[in-house]
Amino acid sequence: MKTFLFLILSICISQLLEAQSVVGKWKKISHMSEYEGQKFDSHVALLKSRPCAEKVVWEINADGTFRLNAASSGCDENYKKVQEKMYAKTKWKLEGNKFTTSATNFAVGQSYTVVFKGNKMIMTGTEGQGVITYQKL
Repeated sequence: MKTFLFLILSICISQLLEAQSVVGKWKKISHMSEYEGQKFDSHVALLKSRPCAEKVVWEINADGTFRLNAASSGCDENYKKVQEKMYAKTKWKLEGNKFTTSATNFAVGQSYTVVFKGNKMIMTGTEGQGVITYQKL
C-alpha cells in the first residue's frame, strides 16, 4: 500500500513540475499592451493582417535557446525568414520567476515575471512591455 501511495504521489508531483516548466513549445495567444492610456492586444492585431502567425511556435529549449519557429505556419517565405532571423541568437534564463531573453548574451535583454495557470504561461514585462500569454502545445 505504501508503494502504491508513493507511486501516485510521484506521478502527481512529476505532472505538477512538468506543468510549471518554461521549457517546451508554446503558442502565443495574447500580447496586451498599453499606449497613451489605451489597452490593446497587439497579437490579435497581428493576426488580422497575418492570420498565419497563429500557427507560429515559440520554442523555449532546455539548452537556453529561445526560438520562433514559423516553418509550419503557412506564412510566406520572406516573413518566415525575417521572423526566425530575429530570434536566431536569442537565449533565455530563469531566476526564480524572472524570465529574461537576450540576443546579446544578456548584456541587454527583456525581463518578465512568469506565472503559470494550467497550461498557460503569463509573462508580465518588468519594464512596461505588456503581458504576453502563451499556451503550451
